[in-house]
Amino acid sequence: MSRKADWLLLLFGDQPIEPIRIQKGMFLFAKESGAKQEQVYDFVPYNWGPCSFEIYDDLEDLLEKGLVEQIPVPGARWHRYLRTPLGKVSAEEIRANANPLVVQAQDDIRDTVTGTSFGDLLTHVYKKYPEYATKSVFRT
Repeated sequence: MSRKADWLLLLFGDQPIEPIRIQKGMFLFAKESGAKQEQVYDFVPYNWGPCSFEIYDDLEDLLEKGLVEQIPVPGARWHRYLRTPLGKVSAEEIRANANPLVVQAQDDIRDTVTGTSFGDLLTHVYKKYPEYATKSVFRT
């Protein structure tokens, strides 16, 4: 598993999280955590703001390894994702060996993306990083 995927796993907490929140969480992590450049995803403007398609590959890898699971969303074409008990153990190992300041930044980012309404989250990201909102279908 790559270091990027390690940070992705640390984004997951004890509540299911939607793909757009995963994308925004990892985007904010890339921009604001202080992690090394090789440990963060690259993003491009897309339908819902900043997007890294590489995240989807790493998410599939986390699913295959049993570290996260998909939670169906009735009537939706997408799933929420939740860390499994095995994923929690793996995340604690990663946490114990990582830079504590960057871990704290990821914890704070998780709290922001999971504790903010969808619209407020996108508005926050778009106002702070307008260059990533240029192709968005969401208007603030």
